[in-house]
Amino acid sequence: MKLIITRPLTDSKRMNDYFESRGVECLINPLLEITYKKRNTNFLNYDHLIFTSRHAVRSLINKDLIFSKKKVHACGRSTYTEAKDYASDNVFYFHENVNDLVNSFKSATSFEGSKILYLRGHDVTVDLKSIFRGKSIEIDDCVEYVAREKIFFNKEVLREFNSGKQTSIIIFSSRTAEIFLKALKKYNLGNKTSIIMAYCISKNIASMLQVEGIRSKTLTEPTEDAILDLL
Repeated sequence: MKLIITRPLTDSKRMNDYFESRGVECLINPLLEITYKKRNTNFLNYDHLIFTSRHAVRSLINKDLIFSKKKVHACGRSTYTEAKDYASDNVFYFHENVNDLVNSFKSATSFEGSKILYLRGHDVTVDLKSIFRGKSIEIDDCVEYVAREKIFFNKEVLREFNSGKQTSIIIFSSRTAEIFLKALKKYNLGNKTSIIMAYCISKNIASMLQVEGIRSKTLTEPTEDAILDLL
């Protein structure tokens, strides 16, 4: 059995090294391509910064833009860790996911009058600026990266699907799940869903795939160790 890694290239390579060092044979097939924006970001007028993706953090790293003495809200363990490692001279708040952050902001009374900047990708599942528009919380946003769809399976992945052997795949976002399903349709692989086992970071993503006949397991946390525990 081979493990297909669908994350953006940098993350896929890191995962590949981890799994292959533990005897798991992998195939890298990114379904999203990340492009970082080059323009500078002005933090001076903001008290709070929001990161819902590690790619927004990496965009700042690529531009060598340091921020300090801010209140930083980060969604997900990996985003929180990368932001804190990069700019430790700030106060950090961890949120399990975007919905957790939204609920936290709605229940708080300390944001009124604060200037908040949301550093985001071009396409987002939850638009924080729109959610709080007209409320006492005012959020500005800045697009730091673009995640482009790659509806594509490379030769090695196609060979694996067509071999008829049981195949495992990592799906870490609902958007990746949608792209994966589009790729199955593009390559006429709808009859291969029964041989696929997907490892997903949420029950919602797992349900999306199960509806299409793909067996899915939900990780206890979005880490390589959690995937290894289920293999």
